[in-house]
This record gives sequence, C-alpha cells and structure tokens, in this order.
Amino acid sequence: MGFNKGKIEIAYRSLEQNDVDMWIVAGQESATKSEPVLDILSDTEFIGKTALIFTKDHKARVVCTPIDANGYVMTNAFDEVRPFPISFVDTLAEVIAEVKPKNIALDYSKNNPSADGLSVGMYQLIQEAVKKSNVETEVISAEKIVTLVRGIKTEEEIEKIKRAVIETEIIFNDAKEYIRAGMNCQDVYRFFQNEVERKGFGYSWPKSQNPGVVSGIGCPQGHVGAPDFVIKKGDVVNVDFGIVLDGYASDIQRMYYMLKDDETDAPEDVKAAFYAVRDGILLAAKALKPGVTGNYVDSIARDYITNLGYPSWNAALGHQIGKVAHDGGPILGPRRPRYNRPELIDSPLYENMCFTLEPGVPTSAGRLGLEEDVVVRKDGAEFLVPPQMELYLIK
Repeated sequence: MGFNKGKIEIAYRSLEQNDVDMWIVAGQESATKSEPVLDILSDTEFIGKTALIFTKDHKARVVCTPIDANGYVMTNAFDEVRPFPISFVDTLAEVIAEVKPKNIALDYSKNNPSADGLSVGMYQLIQEAVKKSNVETEVISAEKIVTLVRGIKTEEEIEKIKRAVIETEIIFNDAKEYIRAGMNCQDVYRFFQNEVERKGFGYSWPKSQNPGVVSGIGCPQGHVGAPDFVIKKGDVVNVDFGIVLDGYASDIQRMYYMLKDDETDAPEDVKAAFYAVRDGILLAAKALKPGVTGNYVDSIARDYITNLGYPSWNAALGHQIGKVAHDGGPILGPRRPRYNRPELIDSPLYENMCFTLEPGVPTSAGRLGLEEDVVVRKDGAEFLVPPQMELYLIK
C-alpha cells in the first residue's frame, strides 16, 4: 500500500483555493464499485468501509476497519489512523465533531464522471455521521477538488505519460513500412494491436475500437475501430491510437498519404489541409498557459482553421489525458450546447495539466486529423513527442 504524497499536497492546495474545510473520499470494496480518485491518490483499494479525510489545515486522517489500520499506518501518509471498533458511522461522526468543518466535500458530480465515485449507500452513511456529529456543516460536491487532484500531474506522472507517448510514436513510425494501398483498414488495425500485444502494453480505450482507422472518402468515421474498407491509392489514412504503459495513457493521431503511381508528393489541397491542422495545433499549444480557459485555447485553433475556409469540426479541440485517454475535468472546447458549462470550458487551466490537441478537416482524399499530447507549462504547452510536421508518404 502506498499513497502519492504529491497528490495529497495538491489536495491541500485545492482545499485552500476553494475554501473547503474537509474532503472525504469514502467507499468499500472498491474493486467492484470503483472510486476514480482513489487510483490517483494510492495504489490501494477500499475493502471494508473506509473514509480518507483531508482537511484545510493540512491534516490527513483515515477511518477504517481494525484489520486495515496497520496498512494505513505503514504508509506514513496520515496524521491519524482511527479504526472503528463497531460502527463506521459513529467513528466518522467523532472525527467530524472534533474538526467542526463548516463544509464537507464529497465525491459526487452531475457532469464530471471522474469526480462522481461516491455510491448512494456510502453517501447516506456519511449523512448519518454528519447528523450524529451535531455539527452544522454544509455538504458540497468535491468536483473542484478532484479536478485539480486528478488534473494537475506530478512530474513523475508526466514522465510516465511521456514514455507511453514515445512508445506509441514508435509503433506509428513502424507502420510506415507496413501500410500499403490495397490493404483493408482492418489489416492496419491488426498491425497496431499485434504490436501492443507483442510489447506487453495495455489499451487506452477498449481494444475493440483501438486503433481507429479511417481511409479515404466514404469510410465510416467516429469511435468505430476499423471498418471493412479498402485503402486506395490517393487516400489519406488517419490512425487514432493509444496505449497504457505503467498505468498511464497516450492518445495520438497520425496521417499517412497513399501516393498514386504518378505522384511523388500529396496533392496541394491535401497538403494545405494538413498544414492548416498542424499550424492550428502549434498556435493552440503556444496559447496553452496556466490561467487561460479551455474555450480560449479551442478558439485559437478553431478560428485559425475556419478562417482558412475549412469547416468547424464537431468536437472539442482536446481533452485531458492521464490514467486513461479521457481523464475527466476541464476540456479545450467550443461554446456549444454539449460543452457549454463553466466548469468544463470556462474554468482556468493549471500548469502540469496534460491535454490532447486534435482538430480535423475534410479533404478530397478523406478526413485529415492530427492529435498531439501536450503538458501545460508556464510559457505554453510542451509536446510530449515532436508533433507530426509533414504527411507520411506511402509509395
């Protein structure tokens, strides 16, 4: 059992910034009912009823079963480990009565699944404990706290994401020697999956849809994996692919162009579209600094690309990456009905958050889209691997 003390420090900062006195992460048998933030804080799982309690005065406490107590003591991450002799509710009520918090943040959220790990039953038990404590306190959502604890990556986490992205890029480069006109999209799909299995990696999203392979005009698009569709000369081929390595994910897209017999380069209109997408990503990365909003960064790329005459794509510019490909929290999104929530696109971003940048446009040779993985730094985003600067030309 181990706890990430760097993440606990981020939790304390978040409590202070949001003026929250107490944050409780609670659950039981989390292997069957997951609590997403627990995996961020620790490599352990809840077995019996457990409450991890973090307070604004930088104190960490645990209420747990007696059989779990020594494990928490040995982590050296907690100021107090309090096993409950009979009743979880009674012992938690004692802690609340001693701290007297004016508010208590719990992991429920209507809009952020990564902050919605508290079960209804555990919520009811905590409410019983609050009532027994006789403390007048307000129970609130911990969404803002979880957003920072999950979203702000430690340097160790960033290094793990970077290693996953590097290994993903190696497979993309190896695919240049494999992809040929006349193949089926499903052949390319199998090549990537064979590399994942051979190297012992995991998948950033379900294997049945990873990678996504799209070729030319008329090929089904979206989260469909690889359609039964033949790759032709003159097609652009888009591959959307991500792995999991050492518990952290990658998610990048690369573009290949299948040269016709009389071609030594892609057509000018296809190259122009590629450069529009590429340069929109570069501009967005330059703008992606601490304190800006996701909507602002999205608009930088979207305005640049649409001002060149390309249609606006029906998706956000990017999402957070971390333990999984879609890591929750704020996104880089447009002001549209499905994204138009302040906590999603209008909240300020923080240094060390990790995002994708992934615009796409239609061309005469098929959809052209790139996806890069970046980390927010003081002077703009850092690319975790060098971005794709030219189309990969396949003879």
